[in-house]
Amino acid sequence: MIALEFLKSELKSHNIELTAKTDGREGVDFLIGNNTIYLQPLDLDTVQLSIKILKKELRELKDNSFIALVLVMNQEPRVVYVIPSKQLSESDSNIFINNEVSLMPSLSNWEIKISSKSIKELEKYALKHIIRKLKV
Repeated sequence: MIALEFLKSELKSHNIELTAKTDGREGVDFLIGNNTIYLQPLDLDTVQLSIKILKKELRELKDNSFIALVLVMNQEPRVVYVIPSKQLSESDSNIFINNEVSLMPSLSNWEIKISSKSIKELEKYALKHIIRKLKV
């Protein structure tokens, strides 16, 4: 998976090692120290402008839980945003959307929308701005 290799490379440039979570899902759940990382690539070549993460997959939103959003363009990963999971429920922006499915709660999800406006807002989650939180 190119998104995973890109994430590892970006973290390595900051002397941070990403390891697979032993009780996690392969290719999705990782650890950086005590922090859990949920890897989510977003392929913009397919005109995919949002991703949905099932709440049951992300589990509880915690201070040490992050979503590594890797944007892929022209089949190449270009940028990593590291979003604290709690931000999904605390944000008042139109980037993070809480989709509750009352008839089938197992389908409830968090949605992250990408647009030219949201890219500017996402910049605060660029790896270079979040790196200190990951090293704790």
